[in-house]
Amino acid sequence: MKISYSKQTAKSIAMMMMTVFALVSCSMDDNYETTPECVITDFSVNSITSDVDEIVYDSNGEPYTNTTQKTLYSTQIHFNIDQVNARIYTTDSLPHWVDLSAVVPNIVASGNVYYRLNNDEELYYPVNSGVSAIDFTETRELMVTSTDGLSQRIYKVDMLKHKATTDTLVWEEKATNLSIAGAHKSFFVDGKVFVFGKNTANQPVVTSTSIDNAQEWSTPVSIPVSEGSIVYFNHKFYGLSTDGIIYSATPAQANDTWVKASDKKMERLLASDAYHLYAYDGTSVLGTSDLTTWTEQGRADLDMLPEKSINAVSYASASNNNLQVAVMAGLTGNNSENGVTWCKTSTSDESTNQPWAYIQVTGDNSYGMPHFGDFSMTYFLGAIYAIGTEEGEYASLYRSYDNGITWHALSDNYPLPKRFKAENGVASIVSVNNNLWIIQENGKVWQGSIR
Repeated sequence: MKISYSKQTAKSIAMMMMTVFALVSCSMDDNYETTPECVITDFSVNSITSDVDEIVYDSNGEPYTNTTQKTLYSTQIHFNIDQVNARIYTTDSLPHWVDLSAVVPNIVASGNVYYRLNNDEELYYPVNSGVSAIDFTETRELMVTSTDGLSQRIYKVDMLKHKATTDTLVWEEKATNLSIAGAHKSFFVDGKVFVFGKNTANQPVVTSTSIDNAQEWSTPVSIPVSEGSIVYFNHKFYGLSTDGIIYSATPAQANDTWVKASDKKMERLLASDAYHLYAYDGTSVLGTSDLTTWTEQGRADLDMLPEKSINAVSYASASNNNLQVAVMAGLTGNNSENGVTWCKTSTSDESTNQPWAYIQVTGDNSYGMPHFGDFSMTYFLGAIYAIGTEEGEYASLYRSYDNGITWHALSDNYPLPKRFKAENGVASIVSVNNNLWIIQENGKVWQGSIR
C-alpha cells in the first residue's frame, strides 16, 4: 500500500483514510474508536549492525583490508522529539561507520505512521513499527495521520553521524634517491615538493621532486640561506643568510637564482600568511607585504618566540575567507616543558590586524604542545598535524583543531608508519593535495592517505 501526499491532495488523503478505516471497522470489532490525534510520542532503535572495512597491518607492517561486523545498541542511540518543530534527531552523532541505509525504528504514535521513500517524490509508505527497514542516510519525512482520517502531521527525522574523516590513515613507503642530511623543511608548491636541508658537507641545499614521481629527486644544490629559515610567501621562497640578509627565489629558480629581497636585516624569519611575511629583528615581530615597508606585529613575550625548528602554517578562517589565521610553533630554551605556539589573525586591511599572541600553556590545559627534540608541522584537512621526537623517537602523530592551543596524540586510526618509527633520522611532514608526506633525512619517503 502507498499513499501520495501533497498540500493539494490533503483532502483526498483524508477521504481515502476515512474509507479505509470504515472498511476496517466493518470487519473488526464494532467498538473500534477513532481519534483526531496525530503525534509521535516515542522513537527508538534497538540496534544497528553494520559491515565495516578496517585497515589493519600484518606482522611486516603491510596494510590490508579486514571486514568485520559492528553493532550499535539502543543504549548508544538516543533520540530527541521536538514537538514544536516536528523534528526527531539523534542527541549525539553516531560513529562514522554506522550504516543507516536500513534502520528499523520503533515508533509509538497516536495515529498511523507513513514514511516518504524519496524526498523528491510525493509517495508515502506505511511503517510497521519494529519491522520496517527505512533508509536514514538523509533526512527522512514521516507522516502521521489521525485514526479518524481528518488530520495529519509531518515529522522530519535526522540520524546524525560523524564524518568519515576519522577513518584510517594508511601509509605507503617510497624508495627514493633523496639525499638530505639532518633537520630540514618541506614545502608543496606548484605541483612539486621542495626540501631545504643540508648535504653531507653540512652546506644548506635544496632538492625537489614532482608529486607524479616521488622516487626521483633533483640533485641537491647549494643555497645562500639557512635551511631552517625558509618561509614561503606570495609565490616566492624567502630565507635568511648568516649575516641577516633576506634572499628570495621563485620555485622555478630555487636551484640557481636567489636575490636580495630587502634592505632590512633580521634575526629570524618566522611565518607568513596570504597578506604578510613575518620576521623578528631582535626588538619586535615585524610584518611586511612588499619587503620594503615593515610594521610592528607584536612586542610582548618575545622570550617565548621559537628559536629552533620554527614551523608555520596559515589558512582561511572557517567563518570568513578573507580572514587569515597564522600559527607558528617551535622550540625555545626558555620553556623546558612544552614547545611554544603563537597565533594571529589578519586581513588585507592593516588597521584591523591584531599582533602575534603567545599561547601560554596553563594548568587548565593538559594538552599543550610537547617539548619535542625536533619538530615539523603542516595544515591538512582542516587541522594542524605535527611530528616531533620524544626522548629521541617519533612516537605519535599530533593534531590540533584549535589553532595550536591544544595538541592530541593520535594512534589507533592515525598511526605513524611502523618502519618510519624504526628508522633513525630527522623527519619533516608536509601536506600534498589530500595526502600527508613524511620525508626523512635517510632518503625515505612515506605517503599517507585516509581510507
